[in-house]
Formats: sequence, structure tokens, C-alpha cells
Amino acid sequence: MPVLLVVGAGLYGSMAATYARSRGVEAVVFDPGRPGAASPAAAGLFAERWAGRKLAEHHARALPLLERAYGVSTVTLTHDDGRPEPLLFVPPAAVLEAEPVRQLVTAVGDGWLEAGGRRYQGCVYVAAGVWSDSLVPGSGVYGREGAAFLFAGERPGRVRQADPRHQAIAFSRDPGLTYFSDGTAERDYAPEHDRLTLGRAAELGLTAPVRRLAGRRPYAPGGPVFFRPGRRTWVATGARKMGTVLGASFARRLVEDELP
Repeated sequence: MPVLLVVGAGLYGSMAATYARSRGVEAVVFDPGRPGAASPAAAGLFAERWAGRKLAEHHARALPLLERAYGVSTVTLTHDDGRPEPLLFVPPAAVLEAEPVRQLVTAVGDGWLEAGGRRYQGCVYVAAGVWSDSLVPGSGVYGREGAAFLFAGERPGRVRQADPRHQAIAFSRDPGLTYFSDGTAERDYAPEHDRLTLGRAAELGLTAPVRRLAGRRPYAPGGPVFFRPGRRTWVATGARKMGTVLGASFARRLVEDELP
């Protein structure tokens, strides 16, 4: 079995590497740690109803992997009227590759990649988010930037409809902190978006953030993509807000159905 060379230590790439190793496949993950990566800013929340009819199969396929590899818990957010909304949760910190090779992948071919002036041979899985198309053209992926914020202390989970397009959520994603996001994702992100997001956080009693988490979510025309441009090369990207579910589903497809 050839080594699996993974480009990108986000949710997609990390899950593929973890699942491959669980099946006895050696996996090496490359990620230079570029600013703007979306996965560290992800909430890690998901629900079957979010998948809808189009992505329902992915949710069903993802859940067993997520449960075995990371454990799936339930987070309950409370609406202003007291109505509870339970959601499934896998913390991104439990998923993301802890020690990837911190080298920029500069070229990808069929069954090889180049990083740090060296060529590596193996099966290549390009899961580099908004940078995927620059390595293997064909996905049409583009980025929409957004920002989440962390606040000191663990607050009860809250959810509020900010406007017809955005839901503001606050919950303890990480120990000792409260995570807040209003789902903003824009091609042309401006300081005004930060001010609006922080204003929505303040409405839930969250002021003085201790950290800003900015990222560019990958979008692809028509939805997420998984394709095979070569015999030993695959590309997966375009998760939008469903990276936890799609990362796990695509990891199973890659390792169980596609690898030689």
C-alpha cells in the first residue's frame, strides 16, 4: 500500500489521514500554516437536518467515523424564548492534525507532490481548501471570509436569529472559553463585518474578546466536490459550513472505495 500524502491539515485532510491510519495506511500531512485557513475557526456543530436531502447520505456515512475516531457529543443551545436546540458536536481541536509537515506544497502531479524542494511519491489527497484549485485546477473553488471570536469564561449555549441569513451562536467550544459566530462569510470582507459581529455578540452579553478567529471558507459552484484528476490523485473541497460532516464522509470514500 503506497503512502497517502495529504495536502492540508484542515478538517478534510486531518480526517482523511486519521481514518487512513486506522485502516493501516501510512499518511503524511503537509500544511505550512497559512493565515486564513477556515478549519480552526469552525464551530464543530452539525445536525442531520442541516444536511438536507442533498447531503443526507454524507451525514449518514460520516457519523460512524466521527463517533469512532473522535466521539460525538451534544451541545444544547437555547433560543431567546427558552426553546432548546440540541446539536451534535465534534471539537475542531480534536480533529486537526497536531504535527503536520510545515512545508508549502508547491506542485502536485499524478501520484507525487513537491514540498521543501523535495519530491514525494504516493497517493495524493489535495484537501487544501481555498488553495486547492491553485494546485490542481478544476474545482472552481473560491473563498468567503468570516470571523468568529473567543471570550473568556464558559457561558451557557445561546442561539439567536440575527437576520434572515445569519444565526448567532455562543457556546463553550474550548475549555475555559466561549465561542461566538454569526455565520458571516463574504467574498469582500471589511472591518464593518467585524463590528456587526461583535455587536451581535454584545447582545448576548459577550464583550472584550480574547481572540479573533478569521478564515476563508471554501465554496465551489454547485456544492462540495470530490474528484480524481489522476490515477493516484484526488481533490476534495468546497465544504462551506459542513466541513465536519463532509470531511468524514469523503475520508471514508477515499480510504474505503478509492485507494488502491
